[in-house]
Amino acid sequence: MKIASALTLIASLASMANAHTYLSHVTFNGVKYAEGQCIRPYPTNRNYPVKDPSSTDLTCGFGGLASTAAKTCPVAAGSTITVEWHHDNDSSSDDIIASSHLGPCLVYMAPLSSNGKGDVWFKVFEDGYDASSKKWCVDKIRANGGKLNVKLPADIKAGDYLLRTEIIALHESDTDYSANPARGSQYYPNCAQVTVTGGGSAVPKGYAIPGIYKTSSPGILFNLYTSYSSYPIPGPALYTGGAAPAVTSAAKTTP
Repeated sequence: MKIASALTLIASLASMANAHTYLSHVTFNGVKYAEGQCIRPYPTNRNYPVKDPSSTDLTCGFGGLASTAAKTCPVAAGSTITVEWHHDNDSSSDDIIASSHLGPCLVYMAPLSSNGKGDVWFKVFEDGYDASSKKWCVDKIRANGGKLNVKLPADIKAGDYLLRTEIIALHESDTDYSANPARGSQYYPNCAQVTVTGGGSAVPKGYAIPGIYKTSSPGILFNLYTSYSSYPIPGPALYTGGAAPAVTSAAKTTP
C-alpha cells in the first residue's frame, strides 16, 4: 500500500511539472536569445514554481540571483521585445503551460548593478483578464506558441538592466498560502540581462521583490472557481513613461 501511494505521489509530481513553465527565449531587435545568452541560467528543475512570495527566489526564480548570463543583450528603449515561455522546450508539440494555470503576465525592470536587491524594480508590462473575450494572459500565450510582445518604456535612462518576466498561476489561489502551503498562487519568475540604448533620463520609482506581493493581496488570493468579471492585477502601478501617476494595481482591473 505504501509503495502504491509513493508511486501515485511520484506520478502526481511528474504531472505537475509538465504543467509548469519557464522563460525559454527572448527576442530583442529581431535577434532571438536562449537561456545562458541573455537569460540567466537555470537549475535542473527550471520550470518549478515559487510558492512563498516572501522568498528571495521570487526575485529571479530558483538560482537566479546567484547566476549570471554570458551576455547582456542590447535592446532599444521604446522598442517591442518578445518574451517566450515553454514548459519543456520550444518544439511545436510543447504546450507552454497547462490550460488550468490561468493568470496574469507581468514584466519588471531593475538596474543590473543592484542584482535585483532593494527598492529597484519597476513594472513595465501587465496583462491580466480581458472581460470582453473572457481570456487570461495565459490563454493568449498558449494560443501564440508561448510568445508575448512587450513594449519597453521610451524614456528610461540608458544602461544595463535586469528584465524580469513573470507568470502567476491562479488555479490554487483560492486558498491563502500562509494558511495552507500546499496551495496558494504559483509564481514563475525569470530574469534576463539587457543593455538599454537610446531612451531619456527617467529613473522610475522602484519597489522591492520580494515585497510587492503578500499571500492575501488582491490578485494573489483570488478564486477562479466563482463568478468574476474583472481581476485586480497585483503589484505596484504600471510605469507608463512620464504619464501622471496611475492608481495602484491592487485597485486596478484590466478591461
